[in-house]
Amino acid sequence: MRAGILLLLALPVAAAGQESAHPSKDEVVWHWFGTCAGRDSLVLEVTLDGQPLYKSQFLVCKQRRGDIKPTPEQRILEFTFSAAPNRFRYGAEKTVQPVTAAIWEAGMRADAVRLGIQFSTDKQVLMNAIHQARPQGTARSEQVRGLVIITKPVVKRTEGSK
Repeated sequence: MRAGILLLLALPVAAAGQESAHPSKDEVVWHWFGTCAGRDSLVLEVTLDGQPLYKSQFLVCKQRRGDIKPTPEQRILEFTFSAAPNRFRYGAEKTVQPVTAAIWEAGMRADAVRLGIQFSTDKQVLMNAIHQARPQGTARSEQVRGLVIITKPVVKRTEGSK
């Protein structure tokens, strides 16, 4: 499974609508797990047929591209659930089995963090997708019927609120 993720991460980003091949180092973009003074956070929720599968919270911040330091290891959020692979891919097995989800930062934009999402079994990659996590509002993706990915800003409580 890891080999599939690593192979996917090694591929260059070149599809239409994605970051340009030569982005400006001065462009200010959203980045996850950054070290910023603002400490904005997003909540990530994944549900299947209305049932919660995974929930996580992570820091996001705006930084100049040129100030973002590469990390030696890609941060990957992972979780496993049970599903029939044919739900993701026509012709795949119909027997319910463990499916692993992996989520990582696939790109940085001025208005969103682009999350790469991969679902796989121990035998095959079932699906790759992109989710635009917008720090200024809720974003929802449903690439497979009933499998919903939502990101939304963490509501900050002010002093005195309960």
